[in-house]
Amino acid sequence: MFKNKDIKHKLDLINKKLEAAGNSENKGVKYLMENIDLSKGKRIRGLLVLLAAQLNGEKDTDTAADTAAAMELLHHATLIHDDILDNSEKRRGEKSLFKMAGYQMSVLGGDYLFANAASLLIKQQNLKLYTVMFDGIKQICEGEIEEVYNENNPLISPKQYFDIIRSKTASLIRVSVQAGAVLAGISGKNFTLLSDFGTEAGMAFQIKDDILDITSDETKLGKPVGSDIKEGKATLPLIMAMQNAGKGIETAAICRVFENGKAAENTKNIIEFIQKYRGIEAAEEAAAIHIKAAKKNLRGVSVKNADALKRLEEMAVYMFDRKN
Repeated sequence: MFKNKDIKHKLDLINKKLEAAGNSENKGVKYLMENIDLSKGKRIRGLLVLLAAQLNGEKDTDTAADTAAAMELLHHATLIHDDILDNSEKRRGEKSLFKMAGYQMSVLGGDYLFANAASLLIKQQNLKLYTVMFDGIKQICEGEIEEVYNENNPLISPKQYFDIIRSKTASLIRVSVQAGAVLAGISGKNFTLLSDFGTEAGMAFQIKDDILDITSDETKLGKPVGSDIKEGKATLPLIMAMQNAGKGIETAAICRVFENGKAAENTKNIIEFIQKYRGIEAAEEAAAIHIKAAKKNLRGVSVKNADALKRLEEMAVYMFDRKN
C-alpha cells in the first residue's frame, strides 16, 4: 500500500512538516536535532490521522498535516524515552540517541519533541483535538509505568499484558485515528467505532512487534533479536508458552532466570522454550483476533469517503502482516 500515489503524497506532507520541526538558533538544540533522525519510520500514526481526516470527503489540509506530524513527533519522543528505560544500544539499525548523546540530552530530546508536538496541536485551537492527545499521553505513561513495575516478572497474566499494551502502544494508534476523526467532524457512533478500530489495530501491532522480536533478525529489526527478553519483559509469546507448558521444571527454571535478573544471558534458552511450547503461534492467533475485531468496527462506520475507509483497513492488515 505504500506504493499508492495518495499514500506517497501523504508521506511527503508528513515528512515536510517533520523537516521543519525543531528549527532553532540554540546551539544545544541544533546538536540534539542533528542526532535525532526523524527521517526514518513508517509514519503509520501520521497516515492514520490523514486517512481518518478524509473520511467525510475533505482533501488533505495543512491542519491535518500538522496533526499527523504531531503524532509522529509524539511517537518518536516515546521511542527516545523507551531507549533510556531499556538502556538500548540501537534504534532502527543505528545507535540510539541515548548511546550517542547520553542520558541527559536524551531525556531533554524526548521532552523537546513532545513540546513540538503539543505546539503543532495548540495552533489548531481545537480543544477536542488537544483533549484526545493528552488523554492518550496519560494512558501511554500508565502503560509504561506498569510495564516497568512488572520487569523480571514472567508470571503476569495475559490480561495484565493486554492492559499494558492497550495503554502503552494501542492508545497512540487510537489517538491518531481519533484526531483525524475530530478534524473530519465525526462524532457519535462513528467516532466510537473508529476509536475501537484504532485500539484493536494497535493491540495487533504491539503483539506483532513482540513476535518479531523473537522471529526476525537484527538487520530487519534494527536492534538485537530477543531485546524484550534481555530487558526482562514478559511479552505474549513467553506468557502463552508458560501457560502451554504448565507448572513444571522448565517453567520454574524460566521463572528463576527472570527473578534473578539473568534473562539477558539466557536469551537463547528462553527463545527455545517459547518455540517448544508454541508461544509464537498462540500470540499470532491473538493478534489475528484483534485484527478481525478492528475490521468489524471499521465496517460499521458510515462516512462519505469509502476509499479512505478502505485504506484504513489496509493499514490495519499491514500492522499484522508486516515483517519488521
